[in-house]
Amino acid sequence: MIAGSDEQDAAATWKKTYGHHPLTAFLDHGSGGTGEPVAALLRPGNAGSNTAADHITATRLTLAQLPKKYRRGRQTLIRTDSAGGTHEFVSWLAQRGRWLPHSVGMTITEAIHQHALKIPEPTWTPAVETDCEVRDGA
Repeated sequence: MIAGSDEQDAAATWKKTYGHHPLTAFLDHGSGGTGEPVAALLRPGNAGSNTAADHITATRLTLAQLPKKYRRGRQTLIRTDSAGGTHEFVSWLAQRGRWLPHSVGMTITEAIHQHALKIPEPTWTPAVETDCEVRDGA
């Protein structure tokens, strides 16, 4: 997010511009998910992409927006790209008693692909689309 002035917390970015590096959370409601924003941190432009403390803060803000029955359990899935794939954030999500299913996206290199192929077949679960149908080839 490029800033044209000395706005609060604006800073130099890795793209050689000046502004903010926001961290946002969106909520989807089933197959007709709206993608509505529920939380945002307006961080300085030089904030790191994989700052676990910021991901934890954004997740806490997001969960606070949900009705209590959705703040933990199988009906809520926390998803992040590789920026949220830090040990600290994933450990926080997986903490005993927290009950927050999560999915971390990342680039699959050939080495990772070869290791994934070694995981025994009974361990895998099918990927399910938002309409509850199993995704072909997944």
